[in-house]
Amino acid sequence: MNVLKFGGTSIENGKRIRNVLNIIRDAMHDGPVIVVVSAIRKVTDLLLDAALTACRGGGDYKEKLVDIERLHTALVEDLLTGEKAEDVQRYLSGVLSELGDVLHGVSLLRELSEKSSALIMSFGERFSAYIISSYLSQEGVAASYVDARGMIVTDTSHGDARVDMEASALQIRERLNNADSIPVVTGYIGSAPDGTVTTLGRGGSDYTATIIGSVLGAGEIQIWTDVDGFFSADPKRVRDAYALPFISYAEAMELSHAGAKVLHPYAVHPAMKAGIPITIRNSMNPGAPGTRIEKLSSEEAVSARPVTGLSSISDIVLLNISGSGMVGVPGIASRLFSCLARHMINIIFISQASSEQSISLAINALQASKAQMALDDEFAVELGSRQIESLTVRQDISMIAVVGKSMSGHPGVSAHLFETLGKNGINVIAVAQGANEMNISFVIDSHDEDKALNCVHESFFLSRRKVHVFIAGTGTISSSLIGQIRDHHETLSVGKNLDIVVCGMANTRMMALNNEGIDLNDWQSALQPREGERTIGDYLARIRSRNLHNTIFVDCTASADVAAAYPELLRSNISVVTANKLGMAGSWDLYETINDALNSSNAKFLYETNVGAGLPIINTLNDLRNSGDKILKIEGVLSGTLSYIFNELRKGGAFSRIVRQARDAGFTEPDPREDLSGADFARKFLILGRELGFRINYEDIQCESLVPDHLMGQMPVEEFLEKLACVDEEYDDMNRKAAAEGMTIAYAGEINGGKAKISVKMLPLSNPVAGLNGTENMVVFTTDRYFDTPLVVKGPGAGGEVTAGGVFADILRIASYLV
Repeated sequence: MNVLKFGGTSIENGKRIRNVLNIIRDAMHDGPVIVVVSAIRKVTDLLLDAALTACRGGGDYKEKLVDIERLHTALVEDLLTGEKAEDVQRYLSGVLSELGDVLHGVSLLRELSEKSSALIMSFGERFSAYIISSYLSQEGVAASYVDARGMIVTDTSHGDARVDMEASALQIRERLNNADSIPVVTGYIGSAPDGTVTTLGRGGSDYTATIIGSVLGAGEIQIWTDVDGFFSADPKRVRDAYALPFISYAEAMELSHAGAKVLHPYAVHPAMKAGIPITIRNSMNPGAPGTRIEKLSSEEAVSARPVTGLSSISDIVLLNISGSGMVGVPGIASRLFSCLARHMINIIFISQASSEQSISLAINALQASKAQMALDDEFAVELGSRQIESLTVRQDISMIAVVGKSMSGHPGVSAHLFETLGKNGINVIAVAQGANEMNISFVIDSHDEDKALNCVHESFFLSRRKVHVFIAGTGTISSSLIGQIRDHHETLSVGKNLDIVVCGMANTRMMALNNEGIDLNDWQSALQPREGERTIGDYLARIRSRNLHNTIFVDCTASADVAAAYPELLRSNISVVTANKLGMAGSWDLYETINDALNSSNAKFLYETNVGAGLPIINTLNDLRNSGDKILKIEGVLSGTLSYIFNELRKGGAFSRIVRQARDAGFTEPDPREDLSGADFARKFLILGRELGFRINYEDIQCESLVPDHLMGQMPVEEFLEKLACVDEEYDDMNRKAAAEGMTIAYAGEINGGKAKISVKMLPLSNPVAGLNGTENMVVFTTDRYFDTPLVVKGPGAGGEVTAGGVFADILRIASYLV
């Protein structure tokens, strides 16, 4: 014999009830069947709304009553014909009239007791069980309606009753042992010894099914619902959650008590005690294997991963009672728990400091005011004498439980869990772990619940890790970066188990946002006009509101406003990768603020491309310093444009012609004066100087401009290029003089003793700079270790692809830290 329980979504319309008929017929091939049903979907909520509306007085509750009648009448019209339809309609009319009388009484008294509420809430299951039993009989499956009020005996806690298993077993055996048809039993409801109606709490139909199954020795208890089984996490909140093939009784109880809504928290115990397996099945997908809940074999227990599943409870509050007067005083905890028990307040979570100075309790938010008043009264004397200094209620929190039978004796689970939360900037308010090590529960702000669930699930359950990227700027560097991410997606996914998901892009006019990822093959089409949200602050607000785990902000702009937003991003635990020099080469105040924000968060900040595009200059500098080497001097060329110009000058040719040639080749800005001023080179040296620990600003860099004084100003570019010929002879003379002395000229810089200088220099042909070609950049590190033969970093120093490659490398460095 098997017990089949069908939830409200499985019977919410005629089509699904017909599907239930097929499931029952298939089950009958394996032996006798007992069916337990919930109210059809929405009816329990409508009954509750009707009760609360009636309690406020007036006749508005009658509208809810009409809705309830309409839902059930529609089912009858869809499923039943002839005498069966007439019989059920008569039953519905009579019971609806009874319900109307009860609601009318509540309306007159304007009082809704637990006893009245339980009676009202019982009608949903009574309606559905009668309709379904009649439909089965009509379709040739002998079935009978069974009201569980005559079998399930409980105490007098009408709204959340405790079952008297011994008394219930006698009634169940008497009513069901020799049934000659399929009993269709009302789930969720029972009766107190005085005959009044009680309910078993939301989802109590599961409990009804396991009670009946355990008493009658069922071969299996099947819980038919609208999901494919017990999931590794709530699939509505964690996209990558998956159905678990099997879990232990203990794990199912832990997950259910900690918020997993697929099974009533009390439902496991009767089945576990009787050794009867429970399966969670999907009535809309009956071919799915579902989840089997039973005692795991030793082989299954050993092979299981440490964490089996995650669950969470939202809308709770944290009560915290604290005070130095609690230390060493016996009975404080006993009084606390006894007080809450007397007032029927359920405790979800308990955490106590070893110093005994504080106890934290999580309870349902709806009971917060009641609990606080009760405890204020209980501890009035201690609060008045300051033995207990405070009794506080913290709102808007959630509890997450990490559950796994194999966590016991498995080192490193807690460390891994809290490291994952810390890297994502999720503050843990309180923690509790049972001595069996099967459940680690922690309390966080509700705002972080989805983020925590996703990052913890990804960390424990998935081999592939996900990083969410938001890009500012849609120009050359961004376009190249997107192409590189797209082209290397499969390589990273297969080789590194890493998924780089571009979730956002924005410029001053357009924006695209998609938590699941923008299509990188057609990202331009995803961009939409920014209506009234044109600032970087608006874009950042959108990013923060998404609160995704493993988030990296990528700045591919040259905007001072975007650079000024770095501290805010870092303080929000959003890591930053930037190709924009205006942060680290901005004002000293901004530089310090960025570093302070970085030091106070768990985010990362990488800006390798600020100095050498794709060259590893910042990383090399930091590696030298971190390994204990002392950097004595930095020299080099850090402008691809100026490197090209002087490399061509060595070959002979007029300076103005070479500048025009560089402009036409795209090596300069549209106005070459921006490059010839040396400002970009100076910002790079400013960053290097600050990296060496010197407190310097842009004005402290001695930078020789290659733009003649009389050619500065607002003249058109073409006019400037024509007039630039005035310096051709000067550069030609410098070139000849250098050649005569066995030297060459270069526009190069040097940082030495906290001073930075950039100018046109004559250098020996043996100097590494003399060997540069094209737009190559070079940095030469002279250190204690690299004194006789300085360390040289050399390579392409400009270009969208090269810079994008450097940005991509920084993204991957942060990704390796986050995941």
